[in-house]
Amino acid sequence: MNTMLRRSITLIAVLAIVAVFIVIQTQTGEDNLPTWPTSVPAGKIDFKKNVRPLLIINCLECHNSEDAPANGNLNLETRELAMNTGNNPPILVPGKPDESRLITVLTLEGIHQQAMPPTPDKIWGVRMEILRRWIEEGADWPASVRLVHPREIKEW
Repeated sequence: MNTMLRRSITLIAVLAIVAVFIVIQTQTGEDNLPTWPTSVPAGKIDFKKNVRPLLIINCLECHNSEDAPANGNLNLETRELAMNTGNNPPILVPGKPDESRLITVLTLEGIHQQAMPPTPDKIWGVRMEILRRWIEEGADWPASVRLVHPREIKEW
């Protein structure tokens, strides 16, 4: 086989692999992956779809069972832990976002010692509004849903 034919076959094979990858990516859908929301969802906030990714990405790196002692003793892996751990529990006051310590620490200026998450990863805009509305709606968090450290995520 001459060099030109071999290169052509290699190019076709590479293009075929890229095309298959694009098709698979499209079929699996990016809906399965967390993204920064661009708008507050209409209707009731869904914990698994709307809140869980925000807490995992923004909070669980520090507020998990292993690292909680060094981070205000707050563990956000389950609703029960979120309600009963930390130096000043509860972190959530269902129905009352302005009384929820979670909202308080998230809205503190970046230079404040208790501001979470640390600058430059502040939660604001649509993400903050989702969390506020979730708490306002009662902070529904199914008992069967346990949050894990971001490095342990196997599926969203």
